[in-house]
This record gives sequence, C-alpha cells and structure tokens, in this order.
Amino acid sequence: MSNFNPFVSLSDKRHPIHDSFSWCKLIHQREQKGDVSFVPLNVFAVPFKQDFRNSIDLGYWFLTRNHEYNSLYGYKRKDIRWIAEVEDMCGLYVLGKMIGTVGVRFWVNILSRTVYSRDNMRLEPNMEGKVLILPPYAVEEYVNDIPAFRTAILEEAANHPSFRANFDQKKEKLEETEFFVGQRMELLDNAYSNQMHVARIQQIKGRRWRVKIQQEDCPTDLDNMLNESQTAKDGEFWVDEESVFVFPVGFAAINGYNIVAQDEYLKHTEKIRDAIKAQQRPAYDPEDIQEIRREAIPVNHWSMIEEGQKFEFLDPLDAKQNELTVATVRKVCTTHGYIIVSADGAEEETVPIHLMSGFIFPVGYAEKYGMTLKKPSNFRGRFAWNKYLAQEAAVCIPEELTKPMPIQDRLEQFEIGAYLEAADMNDNRSILPARIASIHGFSEICNFKLQRPNVE
Repeated sequence: MSNFNPFVSLSDKRHPIHDSFSWCKLIHQREQKGDVSFVPLNVFAVPFKQDFRNSIDLGYWFLTRNHEYNSLYGYKRKDIRWIAEVEDMCGLYVLGKMIGTVGVRFWVNILSRTVYSRDNMRLEPNMEGKVLILPPYAVEEYVNDIPAFRTAILEEAANHPSFRANFDQKKEKLEETEFFVGQRMELLDNAYSNQMHVARIQQIKGRRWRVKIQQEDCPTDLDNMLNESQTAKDGEFWVDEESVFVFPVGFAAINGYNIVAQDEYLKHTEKIRDAIKAQQRPAYDPEDIQEIRREAIPVNHWSMIEEGQKFEFLDPLDAKQNELTVATVRKVCTTHGYIIVSADGAEEETVPIHLMSGFIFPVGYAEKYGMTLKKPSNFRGRFAWNKYLAQEAAVCIPEELTKPMPIQDRLEQFEIGAYLEAADMNDNRSILPARIASIHGFSEICNFKLQRPNVE
C-alpha cells in the first residue's frame, strides 16, 4: 500500500493541529477498493489566495523529496529529489508514483513544501550543497546503468506535461494578503441582521479571517449583546474574506443601514459618504477596509434591478440552511451590486447582500431543483408564483441578476457521496469534513446537503 506523507508547510510558523481530522483512511480506501470519491479541485471556486485549479492533472510529472536516502550516513542533510507521476487525485492530495519503479507510491498534498515543479532547483532550508536528482533504490532492481537511466528520464521530463511553471511562485504567495490583523470593517450582526457593528480582524489564515466586535468600537456593553460568537473575549467567528457578513468601512452610512458604533466612527463614515456623493476621493483611515471583492455586475444588468422585485432567497442567518424563502428587494443600495432584502412576511428582518453572493435565486428555482420553498404567511393554499405575483402586483427579479449556472461539464463533476471540506455557516470555528448527500442545481454556497463522514 502507498504511504501517506505528512503535510510540510512552507512557513516555519505553521504546525500541524493535533487531533485534526485526517483524510488518510478514506484516501487509502479509495486506492484499495475504488468506492470513495472526492470533489475535484478544478471545479471549486478559488479557495485560496492563489488559484491552483489548473496547475495539476492526471499524468503530470513533478519533483518530490526522495526520502529513501535520509537514513544513509552523509545524506541526512542533502536535498535529494526524484520525479513522480500523478496517478490519482483527491482534492489537493495526489497519488504519486516514483518514475522507474513498480511499487513506490505515496499520497501527498500538493501544497506541501516537499512538492516542486520540474524546474525548481532551489535548496531546501537547513540542507547542504545543491539539489540532487537521484532515483529510488527500487530502480536498481531492474536497471544496471543508473546514470544513463537518470539522464534519459530527465530528458523525457523536459517535454513531459508537468506542474505549471508558476506553481512554486503561487505556493510561496499563499501567505501573502492585502489585509492585516487589527484592520476594521463593518460586520453584520449574526443575531439581529437589521444592524451592523464595527469589527476588527484578529487572525488571518489564507482567505479566512477571525473577526471580533471590540468594546473600544462599540458604545454599548458587549456583555448584553446576543451575538456572543462575534463579541466574546475568545470568540471564534471565522469568515471568508468575501463573506456575506463582511462590508467595507462606510457601507452603512452610504446606504442608510443601521450601525452600532462610537460617535467618532459615525462622523468618520459620514464624511466618506459625503465625499462619494460629491464624487470626491474619500479620506479613509489606514486601518479601514475600503473594498470587499465581489463579482462584477455589468452596468446594463444593474440598471434592471428595482425595489419590490421578488426572488427566492437562502437566508444566510437561517440556522437550518435547508430551504429557500420568498423574498423581496426592499432597497437598491447606492453601493453598486448591493440590495437590502427581506423574506416576505418578515419585512422588519432585513439583510444587506450582494446580488452575486449565491444566496439569491430566480423565481422557480426551488421547484425546478427539488428544494423546499417557504411560502409567505399572507398566501393561502398551495403556493404558486404566478398567483402570488398577481396577488402582490409584483414582478420577479430578472434572471440575469442572479448568479449564472456553471457549464454542464463542471456541474457533472459534483457527485452524490463525494467528499470535500466545508465551512459550517452556523459553527464556523473550523473547517469540517463533509460529503454531498443531494444536489439541487448549483450554487457555490448552498445547494449541497452535507454529511460528515463516519470515519473512526
């Protein structure tokens, strides 16, 4: 059976987390029985600060550490590598076969420090001399002239499909970010969505932030607030840097949304609002997050949005996350791409959201893809969109203003039973192992019913 190599971080500051779930058993089960599947890396939205989705493929060659020499006297501090071929892929893990061998196979995470592109000859830290390209001992079993064999393989490798040339540079930039600890933003209250708070970044791990509302930024006593995960001293409220909870400084003032903040901050953001209204450059503080990346919406599409339009909505604050609800555009924001929405029958509970967030669906989506649609409290009988639109004298949101469906080839790679790692919207302290239990159309956020794997 193949080996499962431990992950070696590029950063000396990164260490394995004890008791964290390992994919080792499921990956070996796939190798032995072929009855385990994983969602392919190339069908995800970009989960890292760098895009590796097209960096690797089956049949690609790459350099990796040849650990067989570690035990030899004089080689302990030598950086010795050999070429391996990708025989299988499980997300970021690849099954590598050492070229020229019969049974030397191993699983390794492609973001591990021990994985290199063909042209990376930079010496590893704490190693001596230069990078050596040497085949495993197993080659000696059937090859008499090792130098000639080595030369032939290296010549073949020069023209063989391999990890992309910028693969190593992308790995090195994984720790880079334009954000910093202490930077402030406006954070949607996860217990009462009608208001926002000033919050600050406490930790950054790739695209994930741990954020917290601090007493210094809040005019009320944090101990009396309901959203403990956002306010507690050791709170663990983690979000993606493009999370629906996160907004740039000044968003509330610009769009007339309620925010709980100190007077000094309110005056600061009012100046930002006034400058934008006057088409002048706003005076942000160095600690302000000025922009949150969102998918662009063409101006001709954005002009189609209107107050009162109806759509189907997955409420990001809903604890169950298993049904859509009938909702309405309550306000079109000044900030391009954003609207204020609420579920019909709960107009007082508004949510500010970007149209391309993946939580907004066209009318008829739930019926088409077999999802539950929660009808409004003021509708009697079996819900039907045509009757409801007539009852409310309303129109539906144009389909061009909802997140477009991906191409069919990409959709088909999401299979029931396939494994992946997922962030729980309600318990976001960690990433969880999960599998797809059912598929309902496609949204990169919501249309998978996830089950945790039952692995001892």
